[in-house]
Amino acid sequence: MKKILLVPIMMLAALCLVVLPGCGGPSVEDLIRQDLTEQLDEIKQGGDDLMDEISEASGEDFATLGIDAKEFAKSYLDGFDYSIGDITVEDRTATAKVDLTMKSLGDILSGFQTQFADKLSSLDLAAQADEQGLYTMAGELLMQVTQDTEPKTVTIEVPYESDDEGVWSESDGAETAILNAMMS
Repeated sequence: MKKILLVPIMMLAALCLVVLPGCGGPSVEDLIRQDLTEQLDEIKQGGDDLMDEISEASGEDFATLGIDAKEFAKSYLDGFDYSIGDITVEDRTATAKVDLTMKSLGDILSGFQTQFADKLSSLDLAAQADEQGLYTMAGELLMQVTQDTEPKTVTIEVPYESDDEGVWSESDGAETAILNAMMS
């Protein structure tokens, strides 16, 4: 009796896996949406782990300017938000459209360069004996420009791909898409 029931149950399970993708768990779109949500929520929440990673990655660069890397990151990420749009799946590749609302590093750097050049032109550099004073002034100005920069929304396409075992992950172009959004 048990063997007789086992065959139909196995056939039903196989049918669910092959014919009814909904029976086997979440769809590819749902998996990608979940992956993006987890990653982007971490940025949006600006948790301690993220701030520690940013601080470690910056090395001494911010310290030279008298800037706390975590404070810079908090200022830069102020106003960060996202919205995940359509996710298109074709065979073993997928593309997720994501609207990112964030401050543009390009705008920050441009504003900093302009204001720093204006500031330098008004100083008597020959009388400036303290090089660290210039670095500190630059750091204060960079923080001010970062705080004053308004976030803007940019739409990116995040590519995903499936490996031979059916595991989905971001493909190489994802990092480039995000970096381009940060600079736009």
